[in-house]
Amino acid sequence: MTPLARRLPFHYGWVILAAGVLGNTVSGAATFWSVSVYVPAISDDFGVDRFPVVLAFMIGQLVFALVGPFAGRYIDRHGARRALLISSAGLPLALFATAFATSVWQLFIGWAVVSALRPLMMPIPYNWAMTRWFDAKRQAALGVVTVGFGLGGAAVLPLLAVVEAAADWSAAMIVSGVLVFVVQGALAIFVVRDRPQDLGMRMQGAVEGVASRSADDEWGFTAGQAVRTPMFWLLSIGLMFFFMGQGAMTTLAIDFFESRAVQGGAGLLAASALLRTVMRLPFGLAINRVDRVFRLAMVVVASQAIALGVLTASTSAGAIWTWVLLWGVGGALAPMIEPLLINRAFGVRHFGAISGVVTMISFGGQILGPIGGAALFDATGSYTIPFALYVAGFVLAAVLFFVASIIVRSPSFAAATGRAAGGETAPAH
Repeated sequence: MTPLARRLPFHYGWVILAAGVLGNTVSGAATFWSVSVYVPAISDDFGVDRFPVVLAFMIGQLVFALVGPFAGRYIDRHGARRALLISSAGLPLALFATAFATSVWQLFIGWAVVSALRPLMMPIPYNWAMTRWFDAKRQAALGVVTVGFGLGGAAVLPLLAVVEAAADWSAAMIVSGVLVFVVQGALAIFVVRDRPQDLGMRMQGAVEGVASRSADDEWGFTAGQAVRTPMFWLLSIGLMFFFMGQGAMTTLAIDFFESRAVQGGAGLLAASALLRTVMRLPFGLAINRVDRVFRLAMVVVASQAIALGVLTASTSAGAIWTWVLLWGVGGALAPMIEPLLINRAFGVRHFGAISGVVTMISFGGQILGPIGGAALFDATGSYTIPFALYVAGFVLAAVLFFVASIIVRSPSFAAATGRAAGGETAPAH
């Protein structure tokens, strides 16, 4: 591979980035988007209510969050490629086994195993690889690689829905496992390499004539050092409130529209999702020009707060299309915020471990948001109160990111980054 990689008319890091987009597309569809197909089909097949089936998948989300820190630390030590090799074999086997479940408790166990292996496949491995392969265009790479997650819902989910309609949910789950095994396995074996040095190359953007370095030589907090800083908790809790509203809207939007007697809720949600997918690539490419990522995070959060606030206050045609536009455009940047903030605040040396711990905390919002919103709807018969609370959560997230933006420029934090760099000068924030 080394001679071929060197003969390419562009840096091999862009090949790794393309692999990340493709891999995240397949993995996102198999382990996240497909749940919308499985829930009604499994409920009907097992002859049970929706709740126990949804609970099984939610427990899987919890397992995914709890395993994240361990997966991140493993990737820091052994690289993304080994993690992808393990998960591209183990996760399909777990999907195949789950496809033969005949009861809810078997679904619980099977999906828990799928979820335990998921952090070794997405999103940390390819995000980690971007920090190792890219220097000058690192922010752009971290932005573009998230495009795959949206494509999973737009490109692969319809295929799984067709398979489920033609056969059953088991067949759809088996097909998703085959896709993961073939695509992720092939990428891990033939394409992905952990570092440019593995192919005798420099990082993208490295200056000729300057001694070669790797991302592992750069500054960076350990996970233990990061957790002991106020910055870590500001980011983690801010992201938790941010993802609480994001996750709840994804789960409850259609039911919200039905409760307000708005026709075509699924189509409106799809229009917003399509806008997110279309805008994610140009935003990802342009994000490298953004120097103040904390301000960008505040703008994104504000767009989501305004969108949901307008929709909660009114479901007129103007309000609905305002929501579609702001929720779609702002949401296109949503998955980019977490890796960008972690990279800017804590460096890349221990990016995997810190990402795992942040995700463990922030992902709680995606679990608590839908459950709490559904419970409040059952109690009040309306989504007005839970949606107003989600708006308040967005506002709180923006405030926390604002405080973090002040801390990151303070002399005390600069001193802390110097200690994290082992006494070297850390980059300006």
